[in-house]
Amino acid sequence: MFVHCACGQRHWGRFGAAGLLLTDPGRTGVLLQKRSVHVHSGGTWSVPGGAIERGEDPVAAALREAHEEAGLRARDLAVSRTVVGTDHGTWSYTYVIAEAPRPELAELASAGATSWEADRTLWVDLDRVGSYRLHPGLREVWPRLHGELLQG
Repeated sequence: MFVHCACGQRHWGRFGAAGLLLTDPGRTGVLLQKRSVHVHSGGTWSVPGGAIERGEDPVAAALREAHEEAGLRARDLAVSRTVVGTDHGTWSYTYVIAEAPRPELAELASAGATSWEADRTLWVDLDRVGSYRLHPGLREVWPRLHGELLQG
């Protein structure tokens, strides 16, 4: 459900939204998804994520969405912290930073996207993320998130 925000824009998620910023233990890359043309800002790259449901916290929402969209299992991930990427008072987007071993390319290709919301899922080297056509929300906060990842 879209909500009309105090900033004058429409955002997805009555209770805000959250996404999983998955990196490897060496912090050399992140998992990105190419958003399906059937969703808001389709054709752009972002992290698995979506609306926070009533009574859900951002970590639970990001883990649920990552499972729904990319088949990731919470038990395979080590959540380290959260970063509020966007906060408009009445609506916010939280990035949940987690780690997991970087899969082999063949393993990732066989997993693919498991949802109509994403066309493709892949690991992207940290220094290449900015060269992708990022979702506007991620593009705006990527420099700060990149710094967070480098700090460990």
